[in-house]
Amino acid sequence: MLRALIGFLFAVSALEPAFAYDPNDLVGSVAGSLPLILTVPHDGSEPIEGVSLRRKGATVRDVGTRELAERVAQIIEAKTGKRPYLVIAKFSRKYLDANRSEAEAVESADALPAYAAYHARVAGFVHDVSTRFPGGGLLVDVHGQSDEPSTIFRGTRDGLTVKTLLARHGVAAVQGEQSITGLLEAKGYHVMPSMASDSLHEDPRFAGGYTVFTYGSHRPAGIDAVQLEFGRAYRRKSNLAEDFADVLLTFMNTYILSSN
Repeated sequence: MLRALIGFLFAVSALEPAFAYDPNDLVGSVAGSLPLILTVPHDGSEPIEGVSLRRKGATVRDVGTRELAERVAQIIEAKTGKRPYLVIAKFSRKYLDANRSEAEAVESADALPAYAAYHARVAGFVHDVSTRFPGGGLLVDVHGQSDEPSTIFRGTRDGLTVKTLLARHGVAAVQGEQSITGLLEAKGYHVMPSMASDSLHEDPRFAGGYTVFTYGSHRPAGIDAVQLEFGRAYRRKSNLAEDFADVLLTFMNTYILSSN
């Protein structure tokens, strides 16, 4: 399924623009040298020319998530000499929601090229990581939420999208002290699910959207994928990027890089 999706998305994104905009200009991306992909679907502010505003679904911007992902990538590269892959939706969520299925993402067919361009980058990077790093990789979908401003929510569809990680290292890799949320909690962040629980059950509001479900390791050609929802108060912390970069490096060294 994922291989077919990759082929379709590349075919669509390669077409000569027949719209009022170039879809590739609305997606920012940087190829990496680590088996780590950071995706940011909801911090764009640019309009999609010729496309009307969506009337249904969430349209709020996850302010600060683009800056967070970019800063984390810079910190990791400075510390290791290697860089995560990065994909950023520059278009506003008011026109297109990249973390939804095609049927839910758009209300105007003219927005589909931008949608295809975004997912072509993600799918291409997932394929690249799978090919270059047969021991596995990690996709982190970076989001923001304001329902609980001082909480970070993990979303893996209750462990579904990290099937490989669980098979190799057990529940501790997702819910233990050296897991992403466990390491964040150790730095003083409030996380859900709490490390006090041994259950992988996640808050249904933030349990993982289209991106992690499409590219997660439960798919034959996927990689482990985690959605993280950073509360508004945490996104304002000056040291969040440094803390998050440290957490990702520790996690990668413990569970991902050791297999590659």
